[in-house]
Parts: sequence; structure tokens; C-alpha cells
Amino acid sequence: MSLWKALDGARVLDLAQPMRKGMPQSPNHPPFRMTLERRHGDVVRPGGGSAANEIIVTGGHVGTHVDALAHVSQDGLLHGGRPAAEVMTHEGFGELGIDAFEPYVGRCVLLDVAAVHGVPTLPAGYEVTAGDLERAAAGLELREGDALLIGTGWSRLWPSGPGAGPSGTDFTGARDGAPGPGVEAAQ
Repeated sequence: MSLWKALDGARVLDLAQPMRKGMPQSPNHPPFRMTLERRHGDVVRPGGGSAANEIIVTGGHVGTHVDALAHVSQDGLLHGGRPAAEVMTHEGFGELGIDAFEPYVGRCVLLDVAAVHGVPTLPAGYEVTAGDLERAAAGLELREGDALLIGTGWSRLWPSGPGAGPSGTDFTGARDGAPGPGVEAAQ
């Protein structure tokens, strides 16, 4: 059965934030850039036709995405204690790269920790605990293979457009950190 057939009648939610110039991001990564390189009228064909075309340049760690297991190291070690130097070259990763990640399309369950605490957004740097997740999961059916989404309310700090909302400094956690699961909750 095709993936699209399996999704027939299912509610599909796009979890991505919009990509745009000036969007919040870690200062460690190159920003998203887009420019209209060719505008209508820059080149006009003999019959009067013209086309506009953009150039998009971005780092691989910008916007909504899934991190590869090779993305972060601690003391030179990757996921599973694998030395980064053994799998990393200037061309990428021989193991633990994003190419090894199977795309996920499936059932997701939202554990709304912010709602459990009665707030729209958890405080900066808040460590989500296993108890928080248990309280948020009360009454929900969790199945093996479900993707668990932890609701912190933090996306409310993502500016929706140029000049709208916060600057994005809060969203990136640059000042005081972002809320998220601690080790106990991750386990």
C-alpha cells in the first residue's frame, strides 16, 4: 500500500515553521538567505516572455528539521560513544548522518506540558521532567512507534514575519536557554 493511500482520511499536520530571511536561528549556523536574482524584465524573450527566479542559500541546521545523530558530539564522541573522527570527512558522515534517518510519517501524540502547568509558554531553561510527561499523558493512548511531541509553547516566540512579534532571541534560547526534556524525561 502506498504511503499516500495509508494516509487517506488521516489528519495531517505540518509542524514546520516558515522559512524566511531574518527568522530566528542559532548564531552558530549560517542564516537562511533568499534573493530574487532575476526579476521580470531583466531578460525578455523575443515573444515578450519573462521569468523571475530566486537564489536560496542556507545552512543545513536552519529552520524546522530533524537532527542527524552525527550532529552533536560530547568530548569528541557521537551517539553510542562513536568517535566523530572515525566517521567524519569534509564530504560528510560515513555513519550516523541524516541520510541514515528513515523519514517518519505516522501517529503523533502531543504531551502538552505547558498546559499541564497552566501557562501558554514554559519559562526559559525549564527542564521538562518525567513527571511532567506523565501528567501530560494522563488519559491519552500511547502506542509503540508513536512520535511524542512535547508541547512547551515555545513556538509562540517564533516571529511570524518581519516586524512581527519578538526578535527571535527568546526563541533561540540565547539568553536563558529554551525549555526541553532533561535526561530523566528523555529516558
